[in-house]
Amino acid sequence: MEIYVTAITDKGCIREQNEDRILVCDEILQDGRRDLNISISNNDKFFIAIADGMGGHAAGEIAAEMTLDLMRNRISFLEIDLTDFELKKRIQEIVQEVHNIIIEESNKNPERSGMGTTLIGLLFYKEFIYYLNIGDSRLYRFRDDLLVQISKDHSLKALTGIQSHIILNCVGGKNDTVFVEFDQVSKKIFEGDILILCSDGLTDMVPDEEIESILKSSNDPAFELVSRAKQNGGIDNISVVTIQILNI
Repeated sequence: MEIYVTAITDKGCIREQNEDRILVCDEILQDGRRDLNISISNNDKFFIAIADGMGGHAAGEIAAEMTLDLMRNRISFLEIDLTDFELKKRIQEIVQEVHNIIIEESNKNPERSGMGTTLIGLLFYKEFIYYLNIGDSRLYRFRDDLLVQISKDHSLKALTGIQSHIILNCVGGKNDTVFVEFDQVSKKIFEGDILILCSDGLTDMVPDEEIESILKSSNDPAFELVSRAKQNGGIDNISVVTIQILNI
């Protein structure tokens, strides 16, 4: 499979620090942009993810960076011959291990108490594309000019409809366990599909209809999405990754 990846993370217009991080091609991006053309064989694996950290005194960015670094390491040792069921079980074990490490680290330092992060990622594994989600960062698919949210928001707003920024699930934080939403992105992937990973710094500022419109019209949608979020206020850090499926 051949894909074209654009990854952008920006601190936005209000925040002094960027607590978002992007993992792309084994690099953890804390600012700026990367554009990459990547070929993935059916005997290989490739992981790309966004972590949106939370916690005071720079703890959010520490949680985000640690989580992506640990996930990168653990996934690099994944066997390539796992069944769908075995893979799901291994991913759940990996995320729980990472969750425990983040909590252990936060307990060592009062300034990092309760630090945590969302995690939205894509795992290209053999001929399939899986996603994993914890929190309220999102995965969308854009196909035939239609935008569809694939991931579910693990948030109070999604559960109750009440306007709130409280998330109910994260890596780290104060819960002993973490719920991992893990599944195939789609039973069928087509050339021309675009997969979009993003933090809530985008979706809180840019409604889905605007995101869809930008994807329809722009030759550089990741840049346009980040720019629109900043034009609309940019109150949070903004991270966007677009993955264009060039060849299956």
